[in-house]
Amino acid sequence: MTLGLATDAVEAWRARQARVQLAILGVAVAAAALLVAWLAVGNTTPTSPATGPGPRIVSLAQLEEFARSHGGPLYWAGPKSGLRLELTEASGGRTFVRYLPPGVRAGDPRPDFLSVGTYSREQAFADLTRASKRPGMVSTHTHGGGIVVFDSSKPTSVYLAYPGRPYQVEVFAPARRTARALIVGGHVTRVG
Repeated sequence: MTLGLATDAVEAWRARQARVQLAILGVAVAAAALLVAWLAVGNTTPTSPATGPGPRIVSLAQLEEFARSHGGPLYWAGPKSGLRLELTEASGGRTFVRYLPPGVRAGDPRPDFLSVGTYSREQAFADLTRASKRPGMVSTHTHGGGIVVFDSSKPTSVYLAYPGRPYQVEVFAPARRTARALIVGGHVTRVG
């Protein structure tokens, strides 16, 4: 009789194990389905998706033509000997001019290159004025009344805005102080 009870207990244990394994398998399948759905639909990157033809190498004439036909300002740091111009149109009224050395392809993801971004922002000057008052922020003014702001812990990105103008300019340079020197020195100007 004890053998029968032991057999019943083993069968009950096996049945519970099968249910637990089935539940674990169900959870795993559901998790895999959610992962696939997220990858297919919900995985959007917070970076600047191209709305135009994407990052592309352009000549100075092409950059000037884009600036004329774009409908908004486009800023750059002037021509740089030995470097090619990469133009990217992004969502939200953002454009980027990046300076690439020979051998670097358009769209290279490395943050190793001088870049000038022009962003459509209705309250750009007010936004930067508020940002300049935060702890750790450094600000100065440029000729023409523009405000220049950067985070002292990240001096490689420097922001510029002018009163009454609905755009903000960001200059990124991998070397410290370069972005600020370009803006304060008057080298960051409108294309065209």
